[in-house]
Amino acid sequence: MDTKRLIVFGGVIAAIVIGMSFFSPRPQKKEGTTEAKSVVSVSTFSLYEVATAVAGDAMDVRSIVPLGSDAHMFSPNPTQVAEISSGAFFIFNGAGFETWAESLKNTLPKTTQIVDMSQHVAMQKSEEEHEERHDDHEEHQHGAYDPHYWLDIDNMIKMTQRLDAEFSKRLPSKAEIFHGNAATYIGELQKLKAEYAKGLAECKNRTLVSNHDAFGYLAYSNKLENVSVIGLSSDEQPSAKNIADIITVVKEHGVKTIFFEEMINDNVSQTIARETGAKAVPLQPLENISQDELKSHQTYLTIMRENLKKLREAMECR
Repeated sequence: MDTKRLIVFGGVIAAIVIGMSFFSPRPQKKEGTTEAKSVVSVSTFSLYEVATAVAGDAMDVRSIVPLGSDAHMFSPNPTQVAEISSGAFFIFNGAGFETWAESLKNTLPKTTQIVDMSQHVAMQKSEEEHEERHDDHEEHQHGAYDPHYWLDIDNMIKMTQRLDAEFSKRLPSKAEIFHGNAATYIGELQKLKAEYAKGLAECKNRTLVSNHDAFGYLAYSNKLENVSVIGLSSDEQPSAKNIADIITVVKEHGVKTIFFEEMINDNVSQTIARETGAKAVPLQPLENISQDELKSHQTYLTIMRENLKKLREAMECR
């Protein structure tokens, strides 16, 4: 096929299509096409989903980070840099999540609009103990704020509102389309938020233990205690003391589940699980999605619901 077009009508259909289209072949112009779509380059899966939900078929949304890779460790190649430079938008997570973006944004032409989404959401500071463990390099990478803000559903709503405004300003003739798509997607996010509030209202245990400090916003927005072995950087190496401290917390709180990310090494979680009798279970931080998740048409909404099921089981919620 010469063309593969993404059509988003909104709501549930929008969410499903997002999962099906993530990293699908990019559309090419047909013979006789007179108007090329504005290209929107985004750096994380959550940004991809929001941008696609708002843009619908009106813009060409492209994810920069390859499917299944660790978004923390990614760096674009010259071809990707050229593609970003020729686009209408470059939208990145910010807050030090993409170390490459800070230098890249200063080289982009004025025709490429830059959106640092961390400037438009509610940020929270890193855990003090993690800040103390960071060396100078890590502190430079992440600064004082946790960049995993999309795990707070209220921030996903803010992200949707921001891109609705940005896209409408860029393409005012399609503003009503953007407004309608954004309103529909926000409605889906509000339903998800209500499910979390109800699902985690009454739980026997409220301690979320993970190998990597990626779930702070998820914990904070749902009144859970967040405990992690390593800090914000997924390649940080935990000390023996850190591991011993976590083992103590797990035993004292009666924690039965240690969460880990599927895309990074889970050896530490497995070690703690063996030492405490807990089980190690994957939890998706939605920095990126895997090949299997793509094939099964997973989206932010469906993955967050799967995360909720795991949290409810781990914390023995009623």
